[in-house]
Amino acid sequence: MHTTDPRNELFDLVDDQDRVIGTVKRREANRNPKLIHRAVAILVYNPKRQLFLQKRSRTKDTYPGYWTISASGHVPSGKTYRQAAAMELTEELGIKKVPPLKLLGKKLIRYPNETEFETFFKAVYAGQVSLNKEEIEEGRWFTLNRRFFQTTLNTLKISPELKVIVENFLTNAAGS
Repeated sequence: MHTTDPRNELFDLVDDQDRVIGTVKRREANRNPKLIHRAVAILVYNPKRQLFLQKRSRTKDTYPGYWTISASGHVPSGKTYRQAAAMELTEELGIKKVPPLKLLGKKLIRYPNETEFETFFKAVYAGQVSLNKEEIEEGRWFTLNRRFFQTTLNTLKISPELKVIVENFLTNAAGS
């Protein structure tokens, strides 16, 4: 399979308490759920309280062509969650002046192919996004209202990561 993701990129290998116990290559981490590694997900809102979602490029190694959160990625070995979040905002959305990142939480998530400690951040951004076409096929701002949760979300092919985020961080937004 052709992918634009660096297959030999190193991630910190962690135990079930998120303590570093070694390193693991991307190609191994993404195919073996026993190898726990770190990831970040950033929910980017505009001042109108709309959430930006992206459709992943068809060259991504996991969930190509699926809709997912504003920006996300693995944490490179030796980097912090916050550093990785800032890197992903710049790399994927072209945000050079990263807005303050509000920590929403961290969860150990077991996906079918991989297991990650995923840390979730929220940011409010008033500027333009510039999509990295190697990473993102398209992106849109969504208003999180009942229609979004009852209709729009059901029409999109969404990643397991976005499902986790909807269940854990966005369900209260449906009341607007």
